[in-house]
Amino acid sequence: MLNPELLWMSPVTVRMKDGAHQVFASVNDALDFLEGDWAIYRGRNYNRAVQTCRRALNRMTPVAIAREAFIDACQDAGMSAVADELQGAKTGAGGQHSLA
Repeated sequence: MLNPELLWMSPVTVRMKDGAHQVFASVNDALDFLEGDWAIYRGRNYNRAVQTCRRALNRMTPVAIAREAFIDACQDAGMSAVADELQGAKTGAGGQHSLA
């Protein structure tokens, strides 16, 4: 079963080690990055972020907790992660509001 996109209320901009910036707007974006493109330090915060994002997709953990775990993992790996300013409530599929 495919999980619907779980959007955060405000995106997170991550400055990669090479200086590039990437914006993450959802749990799905973060988990894809963590499981596919993450090529750096995989410590406790990384493992927590993966687990928390998976739990959020299964509706077992609030989206906001997954977002914070993702930010912590990025910072732990030496990347700056900045929560963008809230530009108004974003909605997911079907008009559902996320809680992050």
